[in-house]
Amino acid sequence: MYNNLSINELLRLHKAGELDLIAWNKHFIDRVNANESTIHAWQYVNEDHWLKNVDEAIANANPAFADLLGVPVGIKDIFNTIDMPTEMGSPIWKGFTPGNDARVVHNIKFHGGLSAGKTVTAEFAVHTPNETRNPWNTAYSPGTSSSGSAAAVAAGMVPLAIGTQTAGSIIRPASYCGVFGFKPTFGTLPRTGMLKTTDTLDTVGLFGTNTDDCRRLFDVMRVKGLDYPYVNNRLENPSFQQKNGAKWKVGIVLEQHSVAAGYTDFALKAFSDFVEKLNSLTDVEVVSPAFSPLFEQAHSVQETIYHKALSYYFKHEFEKKTLMSPVMYEIVAEGNAISPESYHAAIANQGALTAEMDSLFQDVDVLITLSTAGHAPEFGIAIDPPDTCLIWTMCGLPTLSIPQFQHNGLPFGVQAIGRKYADYKLLDFVAFLTEKGITPQFASLSN
Repeated sequence: MYNNLSINELLRLHKAGELDLIAWNKHFIDRVNANESTIHAWQYVNEDHWLKNVDEAIANANPAFADLLGVPVGIKDIFNTIDMPTEMGSPIWKGFTPGNDARVVHNIKFHGGLSAGKTVTAEFAVHTPNETRNPWNTAYSPGTSSSGSAAAVAAGMVPLAIGTQTAGSIIRPASYCGVFGFKPTFGTLPRTGMLKTTDTLDTVGLFGTNTDDCRRLFDVMRVKGLDYPYVNNRLENPSFQQKNGAKWKVGIVLEQHSVAAGYTDFALKAFSDFVEKLNSLTDVEVVSPAFSPLFEQAHSVQETIYHKALSYYFKHEFEKKTLMSPVMYEIVAEGNAISPESYHAAIANQGALTAEMDSLFQDVDVLITLSTAGHAPEFGIAIDPPDTCLIWTMCGLPTLSIPQFQHNGLPFGVQAIGRKYADYKLLDFVAFLTEKGITPQFASLSN
């Protein structure tokens, strides 16, 4: 029902009296009732509460701020919500109610949207597998740690959901669950009122069934105005959001990094065929950019930053032995062994690699690579097979996973990467590919 309509079109139908927003939300609630017992996408969802939120959104609607009027959004359970528990995947925080909304949740509500419920996350948004299953095949993983958000969208329980990415927790679940996953430029979506694990890596992102909806939710949630001059001057600068020349110059990233050696043969073949399609377009120039040796060190640099930060933020839980999973204890123990000098050196390398990537994007418009090494691993695997996701996260770049491929009934994606703060340019490029028939306009949701 309405799976192949954007929110813009749905709100147009509502305005014309052809769509009842309450009935539309009941459709999603029916999907939750039908699928939640097998998918386990939700940490908290309540039908009465959901419908009450719809009533309030309609009653308080301001036509000037109605971009998400009546639209239900799944909220990863690391964002504060004033009217729901925020438990962060940990029994330590069972039943905790923070008494406020995270800034992005506030922005969603301010524009008429509603928090449909809290989606399942890994323990403190790290690696530990949770109970969420892949809607395409419950024997497989939905990816961590934004697993519940991706699965909820893929199962048709909500049209949009928000998550976070510190390494690959937007792109990987989007790839495995066959939906669009957008990780915007670091800092464009505010992190006020949410769990913090790593100061220079944590990035808010989102899931949707089409890029138009992703753009709309990004517009609603992002920082704006004179209080954010650096971000604003780039996101709202038309010349910064346009392609560099007459053609889209697309850099292919695959064999340039050693992780590609672990990619599945079927994924490599699918990607090769995709690149051939790009090459066939007269308004695209495909190139193979050169990367410095620091590019190959990105995984170790990221690990140093991530593990040291986790050891700082979860010091007391580690000492009191109140953490839940062996994975968290192992990571925090490794972080404790990292010296301040090593951490600062890694931060310096992060800055150097970010500067190198910005220089590279002066010559190419976008980069293209696989979102993941293949389709989802089997359920219960804690660490996803290595890919390049964390490199783009560490450099603060906007990335978008497109539900492009399937193998043995399981989806996986192709990933487009843009220059830092060129988020709209990236979205425009994917819209161009859709117009050319290269990428799908809508995700094919699981049954």
